Amino acid sequence: MKRPTHNDIETGGPASRDRRRLLGASFGVAAASLLPRSAVGAQTGTPEAMSQNRAILERYYSALQNKDADELRNAIEEGFAPDAVNRISDSLPYGGTYAGREVILEMLLGFVTTTEPIIKPEEITIERVVEDGDSIVVWADFPWLAPGASEPIPMSAVEWFTFRDGRISEMVVSYWDTAAALAAMEAAAANA
Repeated sequence: MKRPTHNDIETGGPASRDRRRLLGASFGVAAASLLPRSAVGAQTGTPEAMSQNRAILERYYSALQNKDADELRNAIEEGFAPDAVNRISDSLPYGGTYAGREVILEMLLGFVTTTEPIIKPEEITIERVVEDGDSIVVWADFPWLAPGASEPIPMSAVEWFTFRDGRISEMVVSYWDTAAALAAMEAAAANA
């Protein structure tokens, strides 16, 4: 099966062309650091205002990728609901459900403050973004480093954000290949 490219934004339904135009245009210049240029100019047309949900998400990813702990804290405190939930692939040792904005904040701040990251935030590449109503789905690529390993493996994740009353109420993170992550962890542990 051929892997989709940046320009293969699929939204389905009869309004597909309008959604693709909105997707590209609503990101505009503000998200140039998040999306490859081919994903932004190729389908844009006339620039339109960024949706409130998209702006919240762009701020979150920008702070994460820039490893700006203060801005990440502000983005989460202002952009996530107090009762927000983050669900990560259960098959991973750190997978499960993280409930509450403060719990999510503590976990995500770890990505930008640790000296031994599993995922380096500055190396996250946003490949695709699809917005539909109160949902935004993000496909991200990144090198993933198993604890104790010397070399990372390529990894992708789909992150599904649900918004309620202008804030993120749920974030579901599904790794593309949890089996590869677990195998890398086992290999690193065997070589330790």
